[in-house]
Amino acid sequence: MKAWTEHVNAKRILFLLRISLSALLVFPAVASDWPQLLGPTRDAVYAGPPLADEWPRNGPPVVWSVKIGEGYSNPIVGEGRLVICHRIGDDLVVDCLDPKTGANQWRFKHPMNFQDGAFFDSGPRPTPAIKEGRVFVHNTDGYLACLGLNNGKKLWSHDVKSEFNSSATWHGFVSSPLVTDKAVILQVGGSNAAVVAFALATGQMLWKAFNEKASASSPVLANFDGKPELLVATRSAFHGLDPDTGKEYWRYPTRRQTSGDVYASNPVIISNQILLSGWYRLGALLLRVNGDQPEKIWHLDDAISTHYATAIIHKGYAYGFHGHAWESGGPNLRCVELATGKVMWDQAKVGSGTLVRFADNLLILSENGELQLAKISPTEFKIKSRVQVVGRTTRNYPAIADGFAYVRGPRKLVCLDLRANK
Repeated sequence: MKAWTEHVNAKRILFLLRISLSALLVFPAVASDWPQLLGPTRDAVYAGPPLADEWPRNGPPVVWSVKIGEGYSNPIVGEGRLVICHRIGDDLVVDCLDPKTGANQWRFKHPMNFQDGAFFDSGPRPTPAIKEGRVFVHNTDGYLACLGLNNGKKLWSHDVKSEFNSSATWHGFVSSPLVTDKAVILQVGGSNAAVVAFALATGQMLWKAFNEKASASSPVLANFDGKPELLVATRSAFHGLDPDTGKEYWRYPTRRQTSGDVYASNPVIISNQILLSGWYRLGALLLRVNGDQPEKIWHLDDAISTHYATAIIHKGYAYGFHGHAWESGGPNLRCVELATGKVMWDQAKVGSGTLVRFADNLLILSENGELQLAKISPTEFKIKSRVQVVGRTTRNYPAIADGFAYVRGPRKLVCLDLRANK
């Protein structure tokens, strides 16, 4: 019995090491920065200086707060700068702020003409990305631009809607850019250009791949057995591509029963496995990558069908919202055993929102603008602290950088001090 236990523990340690090494190989970003959608490793995990696992009764201290315009684009922090995209009047506005004080460093504006097809405001949805002195911005109307991080000067731009005959979702172009060492990669849903890669310095198109409509999900870069692989969930299928050439390694059809099905959350990588989850009867899909074709482990409608927030993976379990934000009572927060899809617990009345993990804790930013601190456990859900930070409706991820949280709400951006050692 002892030998068997030691064998299992050894395998588990090896599994965790493979995850850590894979992340380091694919994402050599500064851990204390939050330079893109879902942070440096694109999985909504914070690994910077320690955060407090208990808050004062009135919540974490507010460092600063500034007014902003419309939109759901998330703030990002990198290379000593904070960047936020929003809409004022008929302009896309990109503001660069000092993360410590909120003071404006520069502002870039570009005309935008977009109206949301549902009930939300018509500001930008995609989250920008920072890389080596540049910031890459994708707007809801299909405008893609590279700006100098130090001064906001435009270095190059594209109108992907007209250039690639692209089709957007009801909410416009939502997919956020992925920046690698060589390219900025974007899901645009164009004619024979579902995914397009552009050179970082010049904006020259490097490659384009296949013909499918875009979803609201964003590309993710993985590393399977030493081979980089680009993962993209379009409107019709899930794809594995060569990030350097756009060559398709595999295609896994995902379209289900409805015409409105669309992935909005991101694929999550767990060693050589991928969790892809969506609402609109798409369900949750766990794949194992073996060579050139993924193998289905399970595909369930009643496990963890996320709407727009990407699930969190921790120690063999997935944590996420199951259900649609507009349903009566909102979605339930769930813990699911990754190996089987078994629901470990199901918590109602948490409200829809987004999740960020640090250590063994969850930060939950609800749609009503409340920030909650909860303990991660596969046996129970327990909120330790909660504080109202911004107003309703908030569908944003906070950026967590160097111990501070940057929370976007309607017409407001707030900085909170979450550090354990102040």
